[in-house]
Amino acid sequence: MFKTPTYLPQHLLSQVEGARGRNEKRKAIDHYSYAIDQEIGKGFSSRVYKGRDERTSQNVAIKVIDMKQQIHTQLLKNEIRALKSFNHQNILKLFDVYQTENNTYIITEFCDSGDLEKFIRKNLKIKEPEAIRILQAIVHAINEINLKGFIHRDIKPANILLSGNEPKLADFGFAIPIWQARIQQRNINVGTPLYMSPQALGDYDYSEKGDVWAVGVVYFEMLFGRTPFIAQSEAALLSNILNQQLIIPQTPSVSELSKDFIKKCLQKDDYLRFNVKDMFEHQIIQSKHFNSFLQEDPFQEITNITSSINNSLVKKNKRSQTQYFKRISNKDYSTLQIDLQEQNEKYQVQKDVSQRSSSQNQIQLQQQKMKHSQNTSYQQTNNNNIRMQQNSQLSAEFKANNEILLFYLNYCRYLFKFSLHLANSKFFQFEIRDKILLILGKCIVIKICQLSQIMDKENKLDNHFSLLDYDRYKESEQFNEFCSAISEYQLKYMKHFQSTLVQALRNNFQIDPILGSSCNDCLNESNTIYEIAMYYIDMGLNRLLLNLHQPTGQRSSDSKINSELQQILFIVEGLNNCKELILMIQQCKQDYGKFQNRFSIDRIIGQKVDPIYYKVTEQLIQNQF
Repeated sequence: MFKTPTYLPQHLLSQVEGARGRNEKRKAIDHYSYAIDQEIGKGFSSRVYKGRDERTSQNVAIKVIDMKQQIHTQLLKNEIRALKSFNHQNILKLFDVYQTENNTYIITEFCDSGDLEKFIRKNLKIKEPEAIRILQAIVHAINEINLKGFIHRDIKPANILLSGNEPKLADFGFAIPIWQARIQQRNINVGTPLYMSPQALGDYDYSEKGDVWAVGVVYFEMLFGRTPFIAQSEAALLSNILNQQLIIPQTPSVSELSKDFIKKCLQKDDYLRFNVKDMFEHQIIQSKHFNSFLQEDPFQEITNITSSINNSLVKKNKRSQTQYFKRISNKDYSTLQIDLQEQNEKYQVQKDVSQRSSSQNQIQLQQQKMKHSQNTSYQQTNNNNIRMQQNSQLSAEFKANNEILLFYLNYCRYLFKFSLHLANSKFFQFEIRDKILLILGKCIVIKICQLSQIMDKENKLDNHFSLLDYDRYKESEQFNEFCSAISEYQLKYMKHFQSTLVQALRNNFQIDPILGSSCNDCLNESNTIYEIAMYYIDMGLNRLLLNLHQPTGQRSSDSKINSELQQILFIVEGLNNCKELILMIQQCKQDYGKFQNRFSIDRIIGQKVDPIYYKVTEQLIQNQF
């Protein structure tokens, strides 16, 4: 199975170094070589390097596997046996395998665009046409390995490499023949829990339908930026899968075919779930012109208040979610309805008129058009008046719901805005700053994800914020506008949290006795999260106030403090505001109307760094100590 490695002649190594223009130490494996500092990935017992075929100068990937443990030998045999069986454009191509006493080297094609996990992390969500293209490649690869009699058992975004724009299924360490999976003892748990079927999680039962489940999870994650089920442990994850209903988010809107594909891949009962053949034959996989069944832009559907509005007028009057949110942050809902009415009354139904060669025909056509326009305008005005009266009634009826949602969005906006200021602060230890950023980021995404969940029209169960007349409210215009705003902010805040989490893991915060339990992407709300946030906010306040707690000398209390102290005081005030907000979240967690009435968040959203005087500093210090 293996080849014994040889080493490049010394003169060839020298030529390699000269071509690089620097002293680069490259290890040679037969006619392949790689540099130790060009690591591109690592796994449980292996590291992957960018290498080169010295005969052709072609880039390759060299996987170096530590063979000190027996289980590694078995996994390696699985991977090599599987890779040698396949020759498909969407499966990573195997070139060579070499073995030494301690290591095995697998030489494969080099994928220059990373993996799907990083691509999703960077983009958060993938637009449906691109997601379908990637899905088709994955399913074609799964169908190929199924035809060759294998199951993969570890399908996930990290194992889908990207060579240019071409997805390639990789990492076959857990792959085994289907017949072997049927007779294998069910006492070994392999795979990645978030992508494992309930049968694999509960009974260690692996089959081709486990691969189908994983494909459904991956496609869901591409479209919506998260997996359909999450939990803190495997047991909790299995419980959530078995007991929770699969909810396909409303935003971003996806085609009915995508929803159908996901639902059939994620059937909890594997007897009802697709097998690989069914999955491969689904219309979304076989279609080469899938744009024809994709839905229109959901924001355009919201903006089209009447079906007769000309498309060019829709585009002209389309507002971004951010512009809308700035408006509703500063206006009450009655004013907003008046604005909408004024805007809608400007819409006119326009029809394209074909040019006629006869001038008489043109005159007749213009006369007909004027009469038609008058009739249409009168009818549309009546329709608009009726519609706006209905909207006005709904606006007053759902005002309490609007205020609750607006408050929690503002809560997230303030924590995020302050976090950006804090990230640029250099006035106390980076470690404390980064811990505060992580815990604030988690507080933000917990709440924005709760908002996103109730905005899902298909969600029949969870009314987390106790909104009045919930089912009817979901049909209102305000609800649709909030959906757009929440979707936009969720993307931004999830990306922010992921960057703080990456930094936290680099800082090894996961071993911190206090913060460690929260140094993950679990988004379950608990008092522990808020208590940890209060702990680190207090720590940050104490460190900053110690810097301020020093005599002012002969300075007048009416003189301005320097810019550095102004920045410190701005951070102090921001931390105090965050502390107050989080305390309110804890105290009023089940009474959102009370929360809204007790705290006016608008006063801190527009906060700026203004000149501060020494007497204010002295008063602040006295209040804190």
